[in-house]
Amino acid sequence: MSIRTLLAVLIIVAIIVSIYLAFTAYRQTSVKKLVIVGPAGISDLGTALAKKFSEKYGVNATFVPLGGAVEMVNELVRNKDNPPWDVAIGVPEFYYTVLIDKDVLYCPGIKIEGIPQEEYWDPHMCVYPLDKSYIGIVYNASALAKMGIQPPRTLDDLLKPEYKGLITYPNPVQSGTGLAVLSWIMSVKGEEGGWTYLKQLKGQIAKIGYPSGFTSLRNALKRGEVLIALSWYSHAIDPGTPNMKASTYSAFLYREGVAVLKNSKNRELAVEFLKFALSKEGQDLVDP
Repeated sequence: MSIRTLLAVLIIVAIIVSIYLAFTAYRQTSVKKLVIVGPAGISDLGTALAKKFSEKYGVNATFVPLGGAVEMVNELVRNKDNPPWDVAIGVPEFYYTVLIDKDVLYCPGIKIEGIPQEEYWDPHMCVYPLDKSYIGIVYNASALAKMGIQPPRTLDDLLKPEYKGLITYPNPVQSGTGLAVLSWIMSVKGEEGGWTYLKQLKGQIAKIGYPSGFTSLRNALKRGEVLIALSWYSHAIDPGTPNMKASTYSAFLYREGVAVLKNSKNRELAVEFLKFALSKEGQDLVDP
C-alpha cells in the first residue's frame, strides 16, 4: 500500500469517526431531560418511576432525593425562581399550601382519567393525588414479648412507664411523617391537649432522639435501637422490619401528591410525567 493510499484511508476513517462522534453528541443533547425531586424516604419509588418513564417516552428522567418531605417543600420554595428540578413527588397534603402561597407550582388544571373526584384534595388543581397510607403506632412484637411487655394500643398507652426509652417518631422540622404525627396528635387531643401530650411523650423518647426522616427511622427499627414508633403502617409489611406490627385502634390518613414546578425548564414533559405517575402503569409502581 502506497503512502498516498494509506493517507486516504486514514482520512476516511477520521471522517467516519468524526461523524459518529458528532451524531452521538447530537443524540445526547437532543434527548429530553427531566429531573424529579422527592423525599429520600421514597427513593425506590422515585427511581422506579423515572426509569419506567424514560423507557416509555425515550427521555432521560432522573430522580433526586432531597431530605424529608418538609425539607423538600422548603427547598422548593427557596429555589422557586430557578429550580434545578422539574416535578416533585411526595408533596404532603398538610404542608402543600406553602407551595401555593409562595407561587412555586404550575397548575395544569387537568383531570386524570380513572381518578375519582373525591381523591383530588387540592382545590387549586396544582398538586395531584399520588399515594395515601396510614400513620399510627407500630412496634417490634418479638422484642416486646421477650421483655414481657404488652404492645401499646393507644396514644395514651405510650405514656405508661414500661415504654419509657422505647419510643420515637421522625423530627417534624425535617420530616413529613413527623409533621403528620403532630397533626394526628392535635386532631385527637386538640391544640392545648396535644402540646401537653407531646411534652409528656418527650420523657418516653429513646436515646436515639428523633430521626430525621423515614429512612433513618427504618434503620433504627432494623437495628433494634427503638421498639415503638409513630410512623407508617407500611413498616408492618416491610421485609426489612419483619417483626413489626401495627396497632389499628387509631391512625392518621397521610396523603401525598405530585406537582409540576412553575419555573421548570421542561414543563410540558413534567406534565406528561404527572399524567404517567397517575396512570395505571405508574400507580402499579406506587402500590405494587
